Amino acid sequence: MPPQPYDPCPCGSGKKFKWCCASYFDTVEKAFEQERQGQHEAALQTMQALTKARPDNPSVWGYYAQFLYNAQQPDKAEEAVDEALRLNPDSGMAHFLRGQFRENEGELLGALLLFRKAAEAYDPESHEQLAQVYFKIYQYEATVLNRPVAARAALERVIHFQPTDAELRQQFEVEFGPEGPYPAAASKKYKFRPTAKPVPEAAATGKLSDARKAFEDLTKLTPDDPAAWFNLGLVLAWLGEQPRAVAVLVKSLEFETDDHRAEEAGALAEVLRCGAGMENDTDHISHTFVLRIRDAQAVMNLLRAYDQARKLRNMRADQESGMLFGLLVEELPSLLAVGAVTMAKIAARLVVSNGSIFLSHPNRESVAKAADEIYAALQLAVEQPVAGQNPLNFRDVVLEAMAQPTASGDLNAAEAKLRDHAANYFEGVWLHRPLKALSGNAPIEAVGSKVLRKHVFGVVKFLEDCLKLAAPSKQVGQEVVPIEMYNFANLRHKLNLEYVTADPPKVHVPEDKKDEPAPAPRAAAPAPAPEPKKRDIGAMNTPELAALDVATLSVGELEQAMLAAVKLKAHELAVAFAQAGLLKPFDAANPDRYRLYATAITGAAANGDTARAGELIDEGTKYDAEHNGGQRGTDYQLRKIALFVKVKDAEKAAAEYSALLAAHPDEGKFYASAAEDMLRLKNGEKALQFAEGGLEAARRTGNRDLEGHCSELVAAAQKAK
Repeated sequence: MPPQPYDPCPCGSGKKFKWCCASYFDTVEKAFEQERQGQHEAALQTMQALTKARPDNPSVWGYYAQFLYNAQQPDKAEEAVDEALRLNPDSGMAHFLRGQFRENEGELLGALLLFRKAAEAYDPESHEQLAQVYFKIYQYEATVLNRPVAARAALERVIHFQPTDAELRQQFEVEFGPEGPYPAAASKKYKFRPTAKPVPEAAATGKLSDARKAFEDLTKLTPDDPAAWFNLGLVLAWLGEQPRAVAVLVKSLEFETDDHRAEEAGALAEVLRCGAGMENDTDHISHTFVLRIRDAQAVMNLLRAYDQARKLRNMRADQESGMLFGLLVEELPSLLAVGAVTMAKIAARLVVSNGSIFLSHPNRESVAKAADEIYAALQLAVEQPVAGQNPLNFRDVVLEAMAQPTASGDLNAAEAKLRDHAANYFEGVWLHRPLKALSGNAPIEAVGSKVLRKHVFGVVKFLEDCLKLAAPSKQVGQEVVPIEMYNFANLRHKLNLEYVTADPPKVHVPEDKKDEPAPAPRAAAPAPAPEPKKRDIGAMNTPELAALDVATLSVGELEQAMLAAVKLKAHELAVAFAQAGLLKPFDAANPDRYRLYATAITGAAANGDTARAGELIDEGTKYDAEHNGGQRGTDYQLRKIALFVKVKDAEKAAAEYSALLAAHPDEGKFYASAAEDMLRLKNGEKALQFAEGGLEAARRTGNRDLEGHCSELVAAAQKAK
């Protein structure tokens, strides 16, 4: 049923349906109905006729893309989206469709980036479409990336666009209310702080990109205003840009004068460090070991033995999913026992699911020991443990401070030992542990620094919030109340963290520019200051890289920053450095820009923008020919081939391979790659041509290994014809 005339148009333009897609929407519905009834050819002809009648309408191409994807023609659907974006690069509909395509292919990060593009591109009046896209963003940020601040912001936008949906409000309360799964620092409603220079009213468009731009401009005008930096960090957190958000929040602490405001900024930075992509910059990470099960009965026998020996606690089964959960514990020294109460520390979380044993813990040594013990006990019943890392559940941030009674006894005595264990951890272990959040210093050392002291407030507050979340409960009369595990006032006292309340600092606010007389001639400039010490960009961590001002960096420095970001798996940051490097004028000291182009090409392809990836390849080829003697021509040609293979265009890929082999007739690996790609693209005829060419080249050059490989490819190609 089509929308009513004065409803918002389903294409997301923000216009009323009557003045947007109404004139041809019945044709779109007709095609979709024909497809539902199995009239595939008729439906396709209906849509193709519409694109011919309205070739310059991006929404028509969007509907066509959706139709093609539903009709199991993903390659043609991608082409239709390309056309929609060519006609309107800011088509929210096209970005959203492409995001759905990536989502269905399992490219989750690429899908999220496209959903965010769609959120910025849709007209603010397109409430239904914006609610849909922000709900997608919420799901990814919450369940995939462990970014609750960005998830909350997205779900708030969904509720804004669907204010009467009671189920949404209930979901928000479950997720971000006081009984939710997040510590207060992660679930609270953050607010902008008053800045020394007000933000222009024109920036309040409702779009986060505009808010980011406004606060970026403000930090340039008033670089010593901590509120401006905090607000920018908050917007970046809402956008899911974790590395840069952390760097900006850290910057705000440099100028902050009030310890309560410093605590809030520091705790928020700790929350962001727990998100996906921040593994190299956080002190809170889940170290994991996975053991594939060969003999399920042997595993169950071991778990029963652990249960009887009370080494496995809180064992429970989820009948619906078939998963088993439990805690592996290790008894603490008897000196911590009181009467009949003995305590055990949690050595690892255990999950049995999908034919594997999963072990995790924030302390790698602890979980590695548990994995080795299980592997030794089961021998050939499981495969060798495989180590990994994941974002940490917020409840597990304080897992090392938690203990469990190993036998029943006096409950008051058990509570006392729980508190003793937590106090021993925070005051005896954590206090002296070097932390990345404190630039590698232990908390007891960091409080001696004027700047790092402000960071310590936030780190301690984050731990306090996490312990409140994870603390066990007890029955008191008719109520269930949390057990007070530890009083963080004691930790703050040991660190001499006494709150200092202060007004915001005095910020230099430049006056708005007015028509003024020309300035008087200036005196001769003083002698230039000595050059600052050269930065070691390659040794920087992710927040430090994110804080770099790309405008001041040379091409060589941008390439160093890009390579450092790739090494840290900060791929979005690496692509940003690459793109900035390509905009720089020619630098004779760095004529070869292939690595910059390669990273930018990879980024565009990962986002599904194959058209832009192709443009970058052509630009890189031209630049290399003009400025680098064409030394990278072959590399760019291989990139173009890889792109054609990705979009499954066998003819263009084969043509590029033929040109490449004409220039390198004795390069055996090119023949083999060409044949393998043609087999992958189900073009047996071309695969046979390349395999036979490789066989001839192998015999001509006496390459026995290539000859054997190409012989196998010839046989495979003959079968595929």
